[in-house]
Formats: sequence, C-alpha cells, structure tokens
Amino acid sequence: MWSYYSKHKGICIGLDMEKAQKYLSRIYGKIMIGCSVVEVQYKDIVEKPDYFRDAKDFFHYQLSTKAKAWEHEQEVRLFILDPWPTYMSLLPGQNDDKGPIDWKEVRAFPEIGGECFESVYLGINMSTDEKSKIISVARKLNPDIKIYQMGIDANAFKLNTELIK
Repeated sequence: MWSYYSKHKGICIGLDMEKAQKYLSRIYGKIMIGCSVVEVQYKDIVEKPDYFRDAKDFFHYQLSTKAKAWEHEQEVRLFILDPWPTYMSLLPGQNDDKGPIDWKEVRAFPEIGGECFESVYLGINMSTDEKSKIISVARKLNPDIKIYQMGIDANAFKLNTELIK
C-alpha cells in the first residue's frame, strides 16, 4: 500500500471496527441510522451484474470489488448507510466569507471516540517534524494506541514494522 500512495510519507490508521460502529449507529426516534462493514472481494474477471434485475447487488459489487492483484491489502470498508445531517460539515476555512454554500462541497465527518483508534503506521519517508506531530495527536486521542515505524527489510522486498514506545 505504501508504494501506491503518498510515496511512503503518509500514515495508515488501524481502527477497531466494532467500537467505531457503535459511534456511527444512532437512533433518532424510531429510525436507526447505522453503518456497514464490507470486506472487499478480489476478482480475476470483471463481472457485470445486471442493474435492472438486482440494483442492490449491482451497487454492492461496484463498491466492494477490486482486482485480484490488490488482494494483499486485505481491505475492509466502512460505509455510513445514510449520511445524516449530524455528520455533515464543511472543511475548516471553506466558507470563511460566509457566502453561499456550494452543497457539492459539503462532506461527512463522523466523529468516533479515541478508543476506536488502535494503531498508526508511519511511512518510511515521513519527516521527523510530521512524525512528532502525529505521535502527539495519536497519544492524545488514545494513550494506549500502538504506533509503528515502517522500515525497509534489507533481505526481502517487504517492509517491517517497529513499535515506537
């Protein structure tokens, strides 16, 4: 994953999905607003589900299928099924002029508790300054979070993790 995204300068965040789901499931009157955890399916051949026969299957396939070549990622996706106004927000500074809002720019920012964050993996090429900022924020969110530094394995084409105490 590191070689595909952010040139090894980014982070990867590990979540406790069960805890996150508890934060993202709410009851409003008699209406339950929730989320769904979907394990990505990896395929060699592109299937073409028939939208007109089974729209649900069609969308599930589109949102949860990747090429077999990506199987090593073992990706899991968490979907908020019906974004609720309590999740909606603008990015900081996005409407500083208090003018009309372009609703296409509104994003969903669900809040979850710090205990949902289990781990953070720091990229090999991340600057020392960025590392210290991320470690500080991560420890404030969850004092028990495990923080790992990624490193190059000298004997194999892979990355190793080292726990930062």
